[in-house]
Amino acid sequence: MTSYSAAEKTQNAIAGEGQGISHELINLEVSSSHVPDLTLIDLPGITRVAVGNQPADIGRQTKQLIRKYILRQETINLVVVPCNVDIATTEALSMAQEVDPDGDRTIGALPVWWSCCVPSSRLRGSGAWPLIGRLRLTGILTKPDLVDRGTESKVVDVAQNLVCHLKKGYMIVKCRGQQDIQDQVTLAEALQKERDFFEDHPHFRVLLEEGRATVPCLADKLTSELIMHICKTLPLLENQIKENHEKITEELQKYGSDVPEDEHEKMFFLIDKINAFSHDINSLIEGEESVGENDSRLFTKIRNEFHKWNTVIEKAFQKGYKAIYKQIEKFENRYRGRELPGFVNYKTFEIIIKQQIKELEEPAVDMLHTVTDMVQAAFTGISKANFDEFFNLYRTTKSKIEDIKFELEEEAEKSIRLHFQMEQIVYCQDQVYQRALQRVREKESEEGKKNQKINSMMTTEEFSLVNISLSEIFEHLMAYHQEATTRISSHIPLIIQYFILQVYGQKLQKAMLQLLQDKDTYNWLLKERSDTSDKRKFLKERLARLGQARRRLAKFPG
Repeated sequence: MTSYSAAEKTQNAIAGEGQGISHELINLEVSSSHVPDLTLIDLPGITRVAVGNQPADIGRQTKQLIRKYILRQETINLVVVPCNVDIATTEALSMAQEVDPDGDRTIGALPVWWSCCVPSSRLRGSGAWPLIGRLRLTGILTKPDLVDRGTESKVVDVAQNLVCHLKKGYMIVKCRGQQDIQDQVTLAEALQKERDFFEDHPHFRVLLEEGRATVPCLADKLTSELIMHICKTLPLLENQIKENHEKITEELQKYGSDVPEDEHEKMFFLIDKINAFSHDINSLIEGEESVGENDSRLFTKIRNEFHKWNTVIEKAFQKGYKAIYKQIEKFENRYRGRELPGFVNYKTFEIIIKQQIKELEEPAVDMLHTVTDMVQAAFTGISKANFDEFFNLYRTTKSKIEDIKFELEEEAEKSIRLHFQMEQIVYCQDQVYQRALQRVREKESEEGKKNQKINSMMTTEEFSLVNISLSEIFEHLMAYHQEATTRISSHIPLIIQYFILQVYGQKLQKAMLQLLQDKDTYNWLLKERSDTSDKRKFLKERLARLGQARRRLAKFPG
């Protein structure tokens, strides 16, 4: 913008005709060798009563807009107050002290209007400066020529920071009046008139001598304060830029590189994508995938399920002595033939073993479904991490994951049920079984535990009639339980690992490689989501700006 009328026209276009306000900034650049390299954000005055066509909540709107800027820790705030008002009741100064209680970024200047000061005129974020140094609170006193006679000393006390203390102090300036503006008095003439006013004023002359008066002195103070604030906030800014740079770099990696236009390059691009996916699947299968601090590897979760399975088996076989003896007695009464007491009835033994093992079949199948769901979720997560930006490729991969899952889950279930069918054949190698039986008998004979358990649950008559045969069957059951537990607790997890981890992963990788055979589908598979390319471009631009900011900061002196 080159003129005030242009600024006024833009203001009306943004905020509407009349007295409305807008959160949008109007950039007005002043180019001259005689002006300081500062950026001022001129905020609206605090409105208390709506006039004309202003909205009823204009007061709330103006305060909200002012607070938006003065809250920022990188801003130095200029509080502009007329000399002919009571500074203790100035709402602008009160707001400034709320957001800056220590006064590190407040300067008082002796009409109430606000300014936030930033270096140069870079408001669009093209450089690092706006992030570094907006002035903190300063008081600016204006309209000294309108002070009533006899009150000049009070104004001097305020300017000398004796009334309402500000850490950064106060400055006093005399702006052009409305008549000067209408008479088109130049800035040079206005500055000279301002200096003459303070030099000739019997009360305010001392403020000029102390460097607290005139616009040039204010410009020098603002520049000095700004430089000190920049030096103070520079390390913090460097850390912020570094953290944002790392964060955006990591986010950009999720979106990958741009899809090549050349068909030949597209094939290699797709190959790289599938290879990265296969590598992650292999890491998952081998139990070497990277996980978060609060997460666990897939194999760890599966191993926990296998541990639960072992507990299920032990609980199924380790029934209470009384319950087992009652079960044995029931089958003994039903199936015992011509055997004399003391001879083991094999039929009783066989029926009990088959029944106990059969009860484990459904829990084994349930474990299969649980592990399958876990693996499917893990594979789908890898697919999303690698192909999320290519919705057709992700959808195709997810479909293959589901199809292969149903196929292999069915095969694994058949194998598990086949294993339990084979377990209905009561069999164990003779030497293995004899060693197991010997261990059981040695354990039962220690300290007479066997007789104590039986005697505690049976009458003398019962003991004399059935103890010999029941004890014998019980020992054989315990021996067979040991070997059956070893087989089932290991073999079922092996079946699940083979089908649901190894074969599942291998088939999925082969299915993904088959996608490369149809070159006509490359464009379809590599079609990105509508917002992916825009997001990638946006992140690259942000990364470039942050890189530029880091380079500029590296050159900053001090």
